[in-house]
Amino acid sequence: MKRDWELIRELLLQIEALETGHHFYPQTVGEHSADSVSYHIHLMCQANLIECSQHHPWNGAPVAIANGLTLTGHDLLDGIREDSLWQAKKAYLQARAGGITYEGLKNAPTADSMMFTASRGAEEGHNGHVYN
Repeated sequence: MKRDWELIRELLLQIEALETGHHFYPQTVGEHSADSVSYHIHLMCQANLIECSQHHPWNGAPVAIANGLTLTGHDLLDGIREDSLWQAKKAYLQARAGGITYEGLKNAPTADSMMFTASRGAEEGHNGHVYN
């Protein structure tokens, strides 16, 4: 199964919105199956983005359940919460790194630096040269 950053972002948003004491059980999210959601919860737990526990249903395999975001998860979500910034970071990483990684998201420019770069590029022209 492939990692899906859109799903990870959506799960971070949904888990953050949980009320204290509530848990996020794998379920269908948009077009993503419960199995895909469960896999991504497992990945997020491995990356220390969420606190999770194992649920052992009597009729099936153990399932990872999200209990909340970790400090690392909150930090990552703060950097990708706004849709315009999320879209900009994805485009930036696709163009410069060929894909999205956790480290890339952490180290991609912030909204302020992206806006500075964009406004500077507009002043200089498309190729970076200053025109008189």
